[in-house]
Amino acid sequence: MKLLFGGVLLISISMSGFAATGSETQILELEAAVMQQQQEQQTLFQQFQMLQELRRHEITQDNQTVPIGSDIVMNGEVPKYEDMAKQRKERIERIRRYTDKLNELYTRYQEAENERRALIEQLNGLKLGEESSVE
Repeated sequence: MKLLFGGVLLISISMSGFAATGSETQILELEAAVMQQQQEQQTLFQQFQMLQELRRHEITQDNQTVPIGSDIVMNGEVPKYEDMAKQRKERIERIRRYTDKLNELYTRYQEAENERRALIEQLNGLKLGEESSVE
């Protein structure tokens, strides 16, 4: 995806380079980079939401299948303790993996946000510099 975006960025920069000065080219590059960061953040956020929902579902399932006494019957049979313990252990492990992945995605999102803000600051600095040189 980054290669595709890089190719599009190079084409757009080269086409606009004929009419753009050095600072205008930098502005265009920074605007494209900001857009790329926003797209990456959107992708990370969507992944975060999906994993969060999967984790919620696992937690809900865990709460709904808690055995109460010997009243639980599955398919006409009383489940074995070992099977129930194994399922519970697997569910807890899935929840833990989801939590770890959510934390990782959150960290990546924050890093992308910091990069985007730095790019916007650079962009604003260039635009201010360009405006003052025009006056």
